[in-house]
Amino acid sequence: MKNLLILIFISNISFAQTNALNLKFPKDPKISKKFQNAIDEQKNQFNWLDESNKEKIKNYSMEFILDKIDNNQEYGYLFDAEYWIAFNYEKIIPQLINRITDKKEVGLVNSADLMILERIESGDLKGYGHGLIVNDDLFTVAGRANRLLTAVTGENFGSVSMKSTPKDLHILQEKWIFWLNELKKKQAP
Repeated sequence: MKNLLILIFISNISFAQTNALNLKFPKDPKISKKFQNAIDEQKNQFNWLDESNKEKIKNYSMEFILDKIDNNQEYGYLFDAEYWIAFNYEKIIPQLINRITDKKEVGLVNSADLMILERIESGDLKGYGHGLIVNDDLFTVAGRANRLLTAVTGENFGSVSMKSTPKDLHILQEKWIFWLNELKKKQAP
């Protein structure tokens, strides 16, 4: 039934309208258990960091994080962003949803044992045979945004690949918009 509702919602929004939406995170939403667990997991992992890294990450601004997502090749900033977002999700989730259709290729360096299979096959990323497997193309803004949304919400509406078309990205974005709108409907009294 939920998939049917998503398809109905998707069919009612034109691709041009999606980019024009002024997305906002709802005030006092009722957070699902899945969403709360994802936030808690990120916060628990954050607690394992040394104090200097914690302090650095806490002091990032949203503008700083968005700039790194949009323009910086260093994987370390994406790694830090996963922690930062757990404490700032209300501000950044709408910004990330807006970026789902941005296929701009930023690149990726110093990714250690990160494995993005398409990028390993294309030769853009060295494969070491072990490490964290990520299904989103972190070489692109859209892939980074989707990865961060998935990490902080616990939801998975699909992946951004090297071969994702603009239509694929719009459909993925519309699923995230539907999710955000459902949070608005579930606002705490």
